[in-house]
Amino acid sequence: MKTVSPDISAAVEIGATIGESPIWSGKRQRLLWIDIRGCKLHAYDPATGRNETLEVPDVVGALAEDPSGALTLGLGCDLARLTPGGQVEPFGRAPHADPSFRFNDGKYDREGRLWIGLMNSEGRKGIGILYRYDPDGTWHVCDRGFDLPNGLEWSHDGRTFYFTDSHKGEIYAYDFEPESGELGNRRLFFSIDPAIGKPDGLTIDTEGFFLSVLFDGSAILRIDPEGKVERKIELPVPRPTCCAFAGNGRHLFVTTARLGLSDADLRAAPASGALLRVDYEGALQ
Repeated sequence: MKTVSPDISAAVEIGATIGESPIWSGKRQRLLWIDIRGCKLHAYDPATGRNETLEVPDVVGALAEDPSGALTLGLGCDLARLTPGGQVEPFGRAPHADPSFRFNDGKYDREGRLWIGLMNSEGRKGIGILYRYDPDGTWHVCDRGFDLPNGLEWSHDGRTFYFTDSHKGEIYAYDFEPESGELGNRRLFFSIDPAIGKPDGLTIDTEGFFLSVLFDGSAILRIDPEGKVERKIELPVPRPTCCAFAGNGRHLFVTTARLGLSDADLRAAPASGALLRVDYEGALQ
């Protein structure tokens, strides 16, 4: 495994409590991201360096853009649309909704189905759920028994689905049927000792390598399609959460958290809570 320290800068210095769910919206030409505990949706314009903020009415655990460019927020246990005028309109509630649960991370597949995790916010293990929410408004429990459901992604050919359980330090692979959205043949794709870092957000690069962001690990792991770590990209913060490419793909944007860090931790890592910009081309040199 190769360890690299590429050029990294703070794109937005804002002190988010838990920055998360970065996505590049081609429709808006913005890097969108959330602050879960701060109840905020951010929109960063790489061309101008400007970051706009919208307050939302609840803890926001997920942000996803459907194939048409419409935005969905996971607010507590509710799904909500963000209208063009900036209004938040709830449209779906998790079948297992409870005050001790909330949504955590979600993405749309190519057919417009939303895949989203439901986690226990009190730390109870083994009760997290992976849902599929179909365009016709039906919910499907696709798997369950997770400690902390988190990052998800598909292979480039759309035939394999990947899902993360952060507290177990594991990423699973499933056979995926694109037309029906059915999952099967779950197996362990990658595992790491959570004491080294907890796998959080997950994305895929143009070469088909997976980028797993290590919360409490100060790094991103670049994992090959066989589940082996190809390189470790060091970051200047202890609690990075998720990453996404923007524009031409040269830069990788990484959300980070300040939650649970002491004053001494923050002095040592002042970029905690910022949106970071990583020279990804440089990271692969």
